[in-house]
Amino acid sequence: MARYEEIAHDLRERITSGVYPPGAALPLMRDIAVEYGVSDITVRKAWGVLTREGLIESRRRAGTFVREHPDRLRLLVRNRQIERDELGYYSGPEVQHWRPIPWPEGDTTRITTAAAPADVADALDVPANTELDVRRRIVGDPDVDTHRQLADSWLAGWVVDELPQLASDTGPGGMYDRLEEWAGMPLEWREEASARMPAHDEALTLNMPATGVPLLRVIRMAYFPPQGKEPSRMVEVQDIRMSSALFAVGYPLPRGASATWPVEPATGDYYQELAESEE
Repeated sequence: MARYEEIAHDLRERITSGVYPPGAALPLMRDIAVEYGVSDITVRKAWGVLTREGLIESRRRAGTFVREHPDRLRLLVRNRQIERDELGYYSGPEVQHWRPIPWPEGDTTRITTAAAPADVADALDVPANTELDVRRRIVGDPDVDTHRQLADSWLAGWVVDELPQLASDTGPGGMYDRLEEWAGMPLEWREEASARMPAHDEALTLNMPATGVPLLRVIRMAYFPPQGKEPSRMVEVQDIRMSSALFAVGYPLPRGASATWPVEPATGDYYQELAESEE
């Protein structure tokens, strides 16, 4: 382990154990250098490691401080389920009061055509970089400035051909109401959650730190279920991004067919089998 990694390891333990609590100032770089008998350059490298991990932040002319960190915070858990009120569908009880936030230009929905990300294109069964209609929005808590998300709704080409209104003002209830009215059947949804580092403009829009905090990314797919011999039809993929320092997502875990209650007593012992295989 390099010397700067050892210093980062020691400081990380002091932070996570509460020796340096959230908001606390770290010792000056020169004091750390003296403590470990190293150069300022080595300490700066250790600082860089902890900054990228989202544990510390530098404040101009003030010093280096411990940041609030998800390991020590109670995140707002977004319970992912489709709900409905007089305004239409929304994705979980924690966000019923959230509302669209205007973009800097003043509009609440940016409607454009762009090349779809590879995973979105794959979900819509089109080649990567296919130009698709997309509706981009910022949605958030009107009372908490950092509680917001980016939501890009990528529309299948075939459904825009059938419902050109989806590429403009969709009216009361929004896009999902127009789709269900047109098809005469309910939509279904499924989601996939992942994480990545934010682009600069994403971090800026979400009021996130410029470094150290990943995006929590949820891809929600809306589709019409199979009808008779007709397969399911994917109509929209929504790319939802929020700060992983503030939010977690929660899902119910239904029992699969093999785990239907009552269950049969277990008969195997994995660890015994593993020990026997190594003999």
